Amino acid sequence: MATQGFMGKISRWFGGASDTYFFGLQIAIKSFGEDTVRAGFAGVLEDTRSSSGNVDEKRRFIKRFLALLEASELFWTYGYWEYVDQAEPAREEFDTWRDEIEGSIATEEEEIDEEIDDLRRTSNRKDYVVVTLAFLLDGPYRPAEAVESEDAAFLKDTFSALVQGLTTIDPRTIQADATYVVPGNEDDGLSEEDLFDPGWNHLRILL
Repeated sequence: MATQGFMGKISRWFGGASDTYFFGLQIAIKSFGEDTVRAGFAGVLEDTRSSSGNVDEKRRFIKRFLALLEASELFWTYGYWEYVDQAEPAREEFDTWRDEIEGSIATEEEEIDEEIDDLRRTSNRKDYVVVTLAFLLDGPYRPAEAVESEDAAFLKDTFSALVQGLTTIDPRTIQADATYVVPGNEDDGLSEEDLFDPGWNHLRILL
């Protein structure tokens, strides 16, 4: 994901009225070598495959997924988020997040414990689980607009407010959404060293 200085984004983020807004959030959770964290999120994602995608099911999915995320808050270690309030840049940012995250998930046996590209490396060490949520919304996302400085942007309290705010989103206002868990399977892993590679160096330590 492309990164810029926080203050350099302010004018682009808050550029005026729009009918499409992007909000994306990514959190790296310390998993201490266990697969239980990844498995919990993966189970919720798997359940959605058989759903019809109606409003009530979407609301339940969001609440279930965020409940798992909030339950692991003590172990949130790194994070990143972005908010765009202009329609065309918002759509472009959503596509960028979706394409880059899907490119980082090892789903085939040949990709496990190998370099799958020049930016990200998968391994069999289960140090971290990275959860990503991305939304295109009909209206502004107020918790993101409430963050006014870089000093506040990467505090755990800020991330907690951003996550909690997602539970209030009306699914009918979601134009598109994407949710991912890395590693993508129980045999894969994400190590501390992986998070220092260029493909993950947008992540910031949460204070």
